Amino acid sequence: MTTIEQIEPLMNELGPAMQEIDAVVRTEEPSWAIQFSDETIVIIEPADDPSRMVISAELGAAAEAQQRIVYETLLCYNLMWRDSGGVKIGLAGPQGALIISIDVCVEGLTLAGLQQELQRFLNISRSWTQYVGQADAAEAPPLPGMEAGNLHLHA
Repeated sequence: MTTIEQIEPLMNELGPAMQEIDAVVRTEEPSWAIQFSDETIVIIEPADDPSRMVISAELGAAAEAQQRIVYETLLCYNLMWRDSGGVKIGLAGPQGALIISIDVCVEGLTLAGLQQELQRFLNISRSWTQYVGQADAAEAPPLPGMEAGNLHLHA
């Protein structure tokens, strides 16, 4: 069974199973765009070797005056893969938006498991969206896994 064949039934069930989802749309690529009631849009794309789905969302762009502190914070966060569960954040080109993503293994993935992964991803991405959108990133609320006294970097 291909990765797409493993993901498709879950995506067909996801919309009706999560109350805060307004729409699930399959694109030609194929990928799926999920729109939530708060207008958050999450993209799910299949990937192979190993078979997985990549869940991603746009966080917006950091204000020019805040780019250094935001970028330093996200670089530290990227190094915290043990604490973040593999969440990654990158820049979509020079002066582009920040993109947050996570890989989820599809082997044995159930609808309940997907809902749990998606909810965790939403919580983290919404925290980062708030952080990136703050006029003063230094005053933004702590990010998941980066609360005071909880920052442990590993190489």
